[in-house]
Amino acid sequence: MSSLVDSTTETIGSRILQGQLAAGDRLPTERDLAEELGVSRTVLREALSSLEALGLVETRGTRGRWVAAGGSSERSRTLVGAWLHQHARELLEVDEIRSVLEAHAIRSMSSWDAIDAAREAGNALRAQEEALAHGDAVAAAEGDAEFHRILGSTTQNGALTSLMEGLIDASRKGAYAVYSLPETATGSLAQHRAIVDALAASDVETAARLAQEHMLDVARRYARDAGAEADAA
Repeated sequence: MSSLVDSTTETIGSRILQGQLAAGDRLPTERDLAEELGVSRTVLREALSSLEALGLVETRGTRGRWVAAGGSSERSRTLVGAWLHQHARELLEVDEIRSVLEAHAIRSMSSWDAIDAAREAGNALRAQEEALAHGDAVAAAEGDAEFHRILGSTTQNGALTSLMEGLIDASRKGAYAVYSLPETATGSLAQHRAIVDALAASDVETAARLAQEHMLDVARRYARDAGAEADAA
């Protein structure tokens, strides 16, 4: 289903970015939009949730979904931040598992594995930097997925590889949100760079520790902030 979700997200997102759906427009109903695009309402909802994470679509209570300003607007950044707060707990639960598995995979690397992984992960990091330079949060998020696939690629445990791949896919919308916000995107790339440097030095223990800290950073911060806001309410 993920490929259908991706293509549906891209179709609606392109309409927004090309001005076919303008900021402030109300989206068609789920039923009409699903019929128009030829997808199930389950697929459509996943795509719309991805667009919310990107700050391109906003839900206004029971009034439906509307096109947000998008881009670097303050309104868009507020929407993305709100999405991260709303989903912080589920993101943290997935990232806690990913952090343990990814650190385990890195610690199983030989020195040569680490150097090879550093080269490949470095290429993924440069692709992310280029994507962000062009304002493409989706491509940067896809580069994030590739970066983390590389970190787990040397393990010989097929079950572990499959589990990590599934968790990376489950984190897709969170990555969209992270790379839609300049401050979180910059922090994520800096952490990626530190992991690459440790691997290049064949320091797998440091790379594993940095990877584990990196996986938990954003989700923990938003979960903590959301908890503080709930206590203050």
